[in-house]
Amino acid sequence: MKINLFNSTLFAGLIIAVAACKQANKPTQETTEKPDSVKTIVAKVADTSNTADVFNNYIGLKNQFLRSNVKGIKSTAGMLEDKLAGIKGCTETAALAHQIATSDDIKAQRDAFLILSKDVIGLLKGAKFKSVPIYVDFCPMADSGKGGYWLSVNKAIENPYFPEHMKTCGQVKEQIN
Repeated sequence: MKINLFNSTLFAGLIIAVAACKQANKPTQETTEKPDSVKTIVAKVADTSNTADVFNNYIGLKNQFLRSNVKGIKSTAGMLEDKLAGIKGCTETAALAHQIATSDDIKAQRDAFLILSKDVIGLLKGAKFKSVPIYVDFCPMADSGKGGYWLSVNKAIENPYFPEHMKTCGQVKEQIN
């Protein structure tokens, strides 16, 4: 019975990780620009280096949104796109990162980040982590009052959707480790 429960849990985690990046109706754009380097926080992820790299680039992207730095957002989104493209089933999520990387409109970038965040959260929930607490945060005001999620390595709320006016709006919904 223990083996069947373990195998079922392992199989469910695999299904979640693969399906996490698959969402319909995501627009794509193309570019030939290469992103600049951006430092990110290093996480210890047990499953694949690509998943760890996705997480690190995602946190870097979230931090650029906190600064409202369009150039930094574009650069980091390009790096995130490359890492997502290396994970089977994440093609559409990589296309979202590409959309962010090629846009000069921070509102459009934040709109795409809403969907991208849902995908990355699903991907990371299916992964195994060591020692790094990851918080799933939620702002009820994001997405025109529909709410929006994002990931953070800090328990304190730093809202990437409203960093200028409501930086502390939101709450921690869960912790992934």
